[in-house]
Amino acid sequence: MGKQWKLFLRTHWKSGLSCVCGTVILSGFVILGGAYWLTDGQPVSFFHFLQNYRLVKNNYFRSINEEALWQGASKGMLASLEDPYSSILAGDTYNSFMETTNGEYGGIGVVMGLDADGFSRIFNVFEGSAAEKAGIRNGDIILSVDGTDVNDLGLTGTAQAVRGENGTEVNLSIAREEKTLDFAVTRSNVSLPTVLSRMVDDHIGYIHIFTFSRHTPEEFKKQLSSLKDQGCEKLIIDLRMNPGGMIDSVVNVADQILTGGTVVSYHTRHQGSENFTIKGIENPMPMAVLIDRNSASASEILAGAVQDKKEGIIIGETSYGKGTVQAVYPDGDREALKISIAEYRTAAGRIIDKKGIVPDIPVKQTGHPFILSSDTVFQKAVDVLKKEGNRDET
Repeated sequence: MGKQWKLFLRTHWKSGLSCVCGTVILSGFVILGGAYWLTDGQPVSFFHFLQNYRLVKNNYFRSINEEALWQGASKGMLASLEDPYSSILAGDTYNSFMETTNGEYGGIGVVMGLDADGFSRIFNVFEGSAAEKAGIRNGDIILSVDGTDVNDLGLTGTAQAVRGENGTEVNLSIAREEKTLDFAVTRSNVSLPTVLSRMVDDHIGYIHIFTFSRHTPEEFKKQLSSLKDQGCEKLIIDLRMNPGGMIDSVVNVADQILTGGTVVSYHTRHQGSENFTIKGIENPMPMAVLIDRNSASASEILAGAVQDKKEGIIIGETSYGKGTVQAVYPDGDREALKISIAEYRTAAGRIIDKKGIVPDIPVKQTGHPFILSSDTVFQKAVDVLKKEGNRDET
């Protein structure tokens, strides 16, 4: 009997385990269904989903990847929200998001964007970068990346194609002054500064914030201190093409240049609202903030706070209009759920989402942004601050 029992166990343990697992899984679903019923009172949809899952798994005519099936269910759930900012981050999408947040990636060390004519233009080449060493300049227009036309890639696709593993090579076709030039650039690990600055004249300083990452407040503090040491009494803050970033980062920056009080409020579905306040400074210097249609999220928080507090002039184009807050929930290795959890409003309670920040002085960009000698929005800011100084003297 002992040998027969062992033989039975060897031949039937898999089916037995399957039954046990099936029972456990079914029990889990029943528990989940019960929890759903208790919290929502409408369990029908939940059980319809389970029924549909079973029908697809058992009857679809091709083999099924169950992991892909569950991922598809999650993506479909998020798609039903009709919210472009709620999504599953995985693969290249996850990597790009983390690179943007951390300001660190493998690339060539440039800032690129679409100019007024729709070209993929390089607006800034960072000092000491692979791009600078290869001979790429501010204002160059990217025509193709590794032989693929940028019109086929789009701006996001172009940026992703330029990035890559440290030590690999990327081939760029560049338009410069009616000439076409080809560059082979070896990518390197890049830790980009998110803030750069310079003096415009003896009294006006210029700070360009590319994004609001975790490093930005510290970088901003150093750049602002350096400008003050050089005699800066008035300030231009450039937020054009800044896609936003971390809310704590922008609140910290606002704390360095604005008076105390509310910077932004945060409104959730269940927990009401929360105000982000700062101690601030006593005497903000005269300030102009530059925005465009690509200034979004945290950029709009800062521009809105400056405008609501009447502590600076907003110049440029109406901003993008992204007024929601996202949280990122890691879900395994190199995958995460990004979901909108709140709406934010300006210091005065204005809703930004799908509206944007309307500038105090609208200026259409006719020169090249960030190439200050021909940048019409920047030049308008300089004129405004100089006139403000003249009014102070009279």
